[in-house]
Amino acid sequence: MVIALLALFIALDGPATAARLIDGRTIKHNSITNRQVRDGTLRTQDLSKSAIRRLEATPAGSVGPRQLTPKAVDATKIADGAVGATQLAGKSVDAGRLADGAVGAGQLATDAVTSTKVADGAIGAAAVADGGLQTRDLGDFYGSVSIDFNAFAPNTCQFAPITPQPSAPAQGNMIADDVVSASPSTTGWPDPIVVTANPGADTTIRLVACRIGGADGTVIDPPRTTFQYVAFDSP
Repeated sequence: MVIALLALFIALDGPATAARLIDGRTIKHNSITNRQVRDGTLRTQDLSKSAIRRLEATPAGSVGPRQLTPKAVDATKIADGAVGATQLAGKSVDAGRLADGAVGAGQLATDAVTSTKVADGAIGAAAVADGGLQTRDLGDFYGSVSIDFNAFAPNTCQFAPITPQPSAPAQGNMIADDVVSASPSTTGWPDPIVVTANPGADTTIRLVACRIGGADGTVIDPPRTTFQYVAFDSP
């Protein structure tokens, strides 16, 4: 009888009465699931601090190139040295992902960028610092050689063969079609003796020195001289 009257009382008074009679102590622990919670009714204050932290955290590996708009990440978003080779997929970063000037030496770990991380043709002249390229970066072969030529009579030439040094260990020895340049790098070389270089037989370079003129008949004996040479692959 009491239960029937209680049910009638709740029915007559409606949800307001139910709200006064049912609280957290009345509901069994862990009995409420997402099926009983109306969508969109939970707010921040209903969640624990640990739950909020978990929701705000970004899972590892969840952000990739597809989740980033072009130039969304610049130097201010990256800690110094935070991005290394292990954090980048091969060729995943191209010019469209970087703001102009966003990445400098301070943002890259040592040896972080290798040839596998740079797309073909991605680096142009504007990206190379003036004076940043050396002979080994330009030529197939480069090096130096010390030669002690004999004395030069008027209008005579001499030549010396050079075994060239490859710019890289995997560089082949095909030099027959290269453009070759050579010049003396030490002081004391006589101006009347002109030095040129050209591909020689058996993957060598021929260093040619010719004395121009000398009508007075004098002989010029140059000192031992170091010559720098470089060979460029022709198209």
